[in-house]
Amino acid sequence: MARIRTIKPEFFTSDDICALSPLARLLYVGLWCEADREGRLVWTPGVLKRRYLPDDSCDIEALCTELTARGLIRLYGDGLACIPSFARHQQVNIREAQSKLPAPSGEPQCSSPLGREEGKEREGEGTDGTRAHPLPPDWKPDEEDLAWAASARPDLDRAFLDGESERFRNHALANRRTAHRWGPAWRIWISKAHGATERPGENRKGVLAGRSAAGENLVDRESDAQWNARLARYRPGKFWLEGDWGPRPESGRSRVPAQLLAAWRQRQEAA
Repeated sequence: MARIRTIKPEFFTSDDICALSPLARLLYVGLWCEADREGRLVWTPGVLKRRYLPDDSCDIEALCTELTARGLIRLYGDGLACIPSFARHQQVNIREAQSKLPAPSGEPQCSSPLGREEGKEREGEGTDGTRAHPLPPDWKPDEEDLAWAASARPDLDRAFLDGESERFRNHALANRRTAHRWGPAWRIWISKAHGATERPGENRKGVLAGRSAAGENLVDRESDAQWNARLARYRPGKFWLEGDWGPRPESGRSRVPAQLLAAWRQRQEAA
């Protein structure tokens, strides 16, 4: 049974949330409605897909994995789950029924005491209870971050990523930035990085507009190898940088070269 829940403005700029794909963010909000007053729910991805993403063509298992991998959802017992930060960010109606689901065995309760008022978490505390901290001088992106970059930005090679990581560190240290988790902040930085084919100081939109006016199409500007790298792991509904790569391959308005798009569709039909 779905319940009425609240959402805070800072949700949209949280490091953990910004690192999720758009549909994973929407699913996460839907799970708040699914959870009982203790933040517990029955974990049935197929049912959750029909309830909260009924008209979206997406891989529900992949979206669920995004949430569990980041600790936003914790699985336990026989087909159960809980939201660790639920009570910290929700003010439950006192008339709402008590939870009928068992608490995780051998683990702390998923919920915090309900006495804390909505929006009153301790200053500087993240959704997982950690406090924001400066970037360690020797910080580097981990294997999970690099795997994300290979999928989200296949146009950037390792040398380019190393250079951007150094710029990221210098910027964070020089500006005394703090974060609860630095991986998501690095991903946002990389997602906005200019590719190696762009000259420093060029405005990406201006360059593309000028080339378009000169008759050069965006598809021609990017190599088949780049498109193939983007399509290799892509499935409908999964991560796709529409702002950089244009509409999704399944949209009917894709910028992917026709020959490569046809080959990708054949692979999808055969899968």
